[in-house]
Amino acid sequence: MGKRLFDDLSESVQEMKAIIRGEKEPSRVFHVPDEPRAKSETRFAVCIETDDPELLIPRKIYEVEHFPDLQLIALTDEAGEAAVYPADHFVLIDLPTELKSAFAEHGLVSRSA
Repeated sequence: MGKRLFDDLSESVQEMKAIIRGEKEPSRVFHVPDEPRAKSETRFAVCIETDDPELLIPRKIYEVEHFPDLQLIALTDEAGEAAVYPADHFVLIDLPTELKSAFAEHGLVSRSA
């Protein structure tokens, strides 16, 4: 780790300690509702837009977890990490059972997160 990155990390840790001690307010707060959980469905989708083609490949078919109420898609990106993208980056598609089986058997789709 370079000196600049280390200094940035050290500054973040000091800021975190001040927040924990109540000396400073956090810059953002996320509220996660307990209930109801967002409903999702496993689907296949074609990527039509990406801001990083190394992590999400246009025109590739992905097996995704679609959250229609949130307008989000969850999947495993090309780096193997769980990721969430706007649903409008994809077009949901229906595949015949034979094609789904062939894709799964040959690893031709990226699995959902």
